[in-house]
Parts: sequence; structure tokens; C-alpha cells
Amino acid sequence: MSGPARPGRGGEAIGQMPSFSTKSAFRRDLMTAVGDHLAAEERYGRPSTGDPRLKRKAAVILAWFAMSFGALLFAPTLPLALLAAISLALAASALGFGVFHDANHGTLFRHRGGNLWMARLCSVVLGPSRHFWVYKHQGLHHRQPNVFGWDDDLETRGLLRLTPASPWHPRYRHQEVKALLFYGLNTLEWLFWKDFLCLARGQLNEWHVIALSKGERAELLICKALYISLFVLPPLLMLPLAWSIAAFFVFHFALSWLLAIVFQLAHLTPGMQFEGVRAGDDWSVHQLRTTADFATSSRLATWFTGGLNHQIEHHLFPNVAHSHYPALRPIVRTVAERHGIQCYELGGIFAAVRQHFVLLKALGSPSWSSQSEPGAATA
Repeated sequence: MSGPARPGRGGEAIGQMPSFSTKSAFRRDLMTAVGDHLAAEERYGRPSTGDPRLKRKAAVILAWFAMSFGALLFAPTLPLALLAAISLALAASALGFGVFHDANHGTLFRHRGGNLWMARLCSVVLGPSRHFWVYKHQGLHHRQPNVFGWDDDLETRGLLRLTPASPWHPRYRHQEVKALLFYGLNTLEWLFWKDFLCLARGQLNEWHVIALSKGERAELLICKALYISLFVLPPLLMLPLAWSIAAFFVFHFALSWLLAIVFQLAHLTPGMQFEGVRAGDDWSVHQLRTTADFATSSRLATWFTGGLNHQIEHHLFPNVAHSHYPALRPIVRTVAERHGIQCYELGGIFAAVRQHFVLLKALGSPSWSSQSEPGAATA
């Protein structure tokens, strides 16, 4: 263990940052097998980063976004404006999953500059702070998935209980119903409140400090100003006020739900581990205990989610372009089976959503602990 314990809400501490065991035989074998596969792919013009397939995909998604936004601005009727808002939400989700996410992981382009500028462009188009997202997603979530206090994806500021390690309160009763609303408000809170709160406080959450440099603060404020000027104000100026307000909330509710569901399914379902890092586990084994795949047989789901339905492969190889995840999946399972390690599969999208809400309902009860199993993912 390393680092000091940190106090949280109500005085509870998250403890020291968990540490992992040295690289396991599973990890060594997996790296060898995947390395051989990626070397072969490189020879066929499909490198592990900067895959041309992803650049073409990014161009398609950006064009989809632009056409949907144009359709919204010039919609002749309210139903068409709402339809355009839904299309825009779908395009924005695909942009977040398959472009912004990959650029921040450094996999969209081979060179850092290309990834940096694409991430900045997405910050303008979508509205989030690039710096806070990278710290939250790569610095905390990817290192310690499902570890209370060290994975910011478990932090809801008291609205929902997403881990048995979080203290139970009566307000969590029936949270599986409340989540239907909270998930739909996610981007409104994130884009127009949380980023500014983090900037003002210099904290990501109760436990983690993040102080931006002057240049980083300037970038955040410039991107936010451009986002509001280019994508929030024009519908208000070009459409009837009632239409623009309705389209605004339809867009954000749809976008919020899409983002929340895709990111929640892969880690917050029965069968996932929430008890921290187990003794003897290295980093890769911890990823398998806390991560699940879903809808992997659907090419549409893989395209739309930027490969995030192959979440196991993404967590094991976050610096590999998502175009390789479907091919890595059987390799990961073969090596895991050889070492007696389980890989979790949730089935199709609807089965995965059902399992997530089973977990929410269970965590809404004070009697559920990290050892309870209200259901199970299939191996």
C-alpha cells in the first residue's frame, strides 16, 4: 500500500492507494499472444494506434454530427426538431465513445499532437473538460476499477449507491427507479456545473485534488465558451423558444442515458468484485475481476460504442485502438482459461441493462454487502 489515507464524506476514509502484485504469468502470456497478433496486424496496415479504419470512422461520425445539428437548426416543425435532437444525441454519443475517448487514450493517431487536437476539438463540440476527464478516467478509473474512493465512476455525490463499500442511507431505497431520472440528467450536471465546480475547488471529488495550470484553465474556459457559443446558443436564436428548450432537454436526456448505460454496464453488474484489490492479484487480474463484456456479437454495438462493449479488452489494452478489440477477445479468453481465470459476459444489451438494474436494486437495500450475490454474470 502507498500514500496517506484520505477522509471523505462523513469522516470516512478511503485508505491508502491499493497496490498490485508483480506481473503474473497470465499477464506475461497474454502480452506475448497479443503482441504477436498486433505485429501481424501492423504488417497488414492496421497498426495498434493510428489505425486508418478509425480515422475514416471519425470522419463519418463528425459528418453525422454536423448534419444532425444542421437539421436541428433548420427544422420546420417541432417533431422534426426533436427527431434531429435525438439524431444529434446519437452522433454525440458515438463521437464521445469512438473519437474523444480514443484520442484521450492516445490511440486515434500515432502522434501525440493529432490526438491532443482531436481531444480539444471534441471538448468544443461536446462540452466536457478534457483535463478532468483524463484524470478521472485514466488516472483513477483505469487504475482501480470498482475500488471505493479510487474509482471516480463510483462517486455520485450521494445520489446513488453504486458499491457496497459506500455507506447506506435511506435515500437509496428504490434507487433503481430514481436512476431512470438521474442518468438522464448526467450531462447537464457534468457540462454546466461539475466541471466549473471542480475548477473552482481544485478537486475532482471528496478525496482527489486536481490543480490545473494557467494554460489548462484557459483551455477549459475557451472550450466551454466555444461550446456554448457554437452549440447551445444557435438553436435558441434560430428556433422558436419552446422548440429550442424542448430539443435541448431531449438531446441531453438521450445523450446522458446513452453515456451512462454504456459506461455503467461494464463494471456495475452482479458478479463484479467491489472489495478492492485482492491479495496476490496483479493489475490485469484485477481488471478481469471488475470488468465485463456485453453485446459483443453485435457489430453495430461495437461500432457505436467505440468498442466499449469489449470492455475487458479495453481495460487490458487501453492504449490499443478499439478496432482491434473483437480480434483480441478470443485471445484473452484462451489465455485466461489456460490460467483458470474467469472472463465475465453479460449477454446482449437488454440482458446487461437488466443485470445493472438488479445490482442497483440490491444496493438500495441496507442488507446487501460486497459478499452478496443478487444475480450472476455468465462466464
